[in-house]
Amino acid sequence: MGGSRFVGRVVSNRMQKTVVVAVDYVVWRPKIKAYEKRTSKHFAHDERQKCDIGDTVRIKSTKRLSKHKSYAVEEILRKVNVYSPEFGAQQVAAAEAAAAAGSRSRVDIAEEQHKQAQERLLQLHSLRAEYNQHQAAAELAGGSSSSSSSTSNSTSQGS
Repeated sequence: MGGSRFVGRVVSNRMQKTVVVAVDYVVWRPKIKAYEKRTSKHFAHDERQKCDIGDTVRIKSTKRLSKHKSYAVEEILRKVNVYSPEFGAQQVAAAEAAAAAGSRSRVDIAEEQHKQAQERLLQLHSLRAEYNQHQAAAELAGGSSSSSSSTSNSTSQGS
């Protein structure tokens, strides 16, 4: 059970039964008084060849298997989303079943939300127009004397 274990993501699986796993870690830099993110790449043995690029895996140290390879894939923690015809068929069947059951599709929901947002935007525009009209009326009613005093103040400051 001893030995080091790391969690990383697969960045290459081009070799037979070997994957390259990028492990991120953080190092304190005292000169700049900040943490720095670094990445190390480890070659790991993948006996079953199940790892794809982007998978998150746990690797553990083993006896040295080759010049560069001294880790083995212990577990695949999360598979990357890869399209397969079976998965696509399941998605289509689920969408058709939902449509047959009378539930709304995501597109219908999005269109309804878009309409509601447009209505709210129109209401905001009308409120803004009313506010601007009110401000203009207030400036005309009481703003004529204040505008002449502000111009006289600016001319006296300029001299």
